[in-house]
Amino acid sequence: MEYPRIKPIYPKYQLNEECFRIGAQLGITTEFEDSTKEFWTLTNKLTGDRKVEDIVLEMQREYPHLTDTDILDGINLLNEQGVLEEAYAHEEIEERYLANVNYFSRFTDVSENRFNYQRKLNQSTILLLGLGGGGSNILTLLAGLGVKKIKIVDYDRVEVSNLGRQFIYKESDVNRLKNEVAKESILAMNPNIQVESYNKKIVTVEDVLSFTEDVDLVICAIDEPPFVIHRIVNQAIVQANLPCVFGASQVSRGRVYTVIPHQTGCFDCMNLNFSKNDPKFIEQFVGFRNIKFNPPSIAYGPAMFQLTASIVDEVVRVLTGYTTPRSLGTQYEINYEDGSSFTHPSWAKFEDCPTCGKGDFKEWEIFQYYEPIEENHG
Repeated sequence: MEYPRIKPIYPKYQLNEECFRIGAQLGITTEFEDSTKEFWTLTNKLTGDRKVEDIVLEMQREYPHLTDTDILDGINLLNEQGVLEEAYAHEEIEERYLANVNYFSRFTDVSENRFNYQRKLNQSTILLLGLGGGGSNILTLLAGLGVKKIKIVDYDRVEVSNLGRQFIYKESDVNRLKNEVAKESILAMNPNIQVESYNKKIVTVEDVLSFTEDVDLVICAIDEPPFVIHRIVNQAIVQANLPCVFGASQVSRGRVYTVIPHQTGCFDCMNLNFSKNDPKFIEQFVGFRNIKFNPPSIAYGPAMFQLTASIVDEVVRVLTGYTTPRSLGTQYEINYEDGSSFTHPSWAKFEDCPTCGKGDFKEWEIFQYYEPIEENHG
């Protein structure tokens, strides 16, 4: 602790002669009893332009009875309450990212540098698979966050029916390749980002692996063919040892789950978990597969924003550690109807998983009902 200050993101004000508050919103407000005004005086000296030893001396000139320990205890109490940070006046970062840094300051104390979270983003390379209702909106959020590089992969063309929910595209883009339009749009938003754009349909594990060099994290925003595509991406990210955030939407619900190879269970571990614990899982899976259900597009713009915001926030949590991820080895579900969210029961990393463990696909009935996964173009 060198130049501590009360976090500028919080207002500091007196309620009355007996107490004051830092913060003004439910859940992030701290109230202090202070009839002597000593603590209030101390907080007003914590402006980031004084060293701790200078603050101690100034306080003792005004309140000679206070010991060094008294004053340091007061400063430490403010830090414990989450309202104190190191000034880091010498730190520099692009102006467009300062609001991000201010947000990250909510989660830091005087021992942490809030600028480091943004720097991690600025140094990260992300592989984004899919530029539809999820991926296109994810891309705009990544542009605002300022990651170093984004590799975007899609094979589709812009259609009129996309325009109600895929807001990166314009009517003049209809019939153009999505990956080309998306690259142009993102570079117009943030020319400092490197964008690699690929017109490619993901069909095999090797298709994914061909894009993973120098990547820090993968986002899977592809949902077709159902379940199969997640298994393909899952096998690839386990082989590449890369974290992946998966997202999908179904009618009025959205789900996010994250796989970190060798730390969390993978997608096939989830299949094993349900096989072991849900007696109707295989029957349901087979029944769904057999009807070859092909629903119409169900993607309501505001709902897509809810889901994609959760996906990208999870990406930031995994990359920076600014706070705990919500979907590690579990499915984080968003209810578009009432705005609620919850996590499903988590699943373990199974040693008998044939993808991330030492198991055999033949030992598990569920994998008989998936289409075979090709690992190369041979």
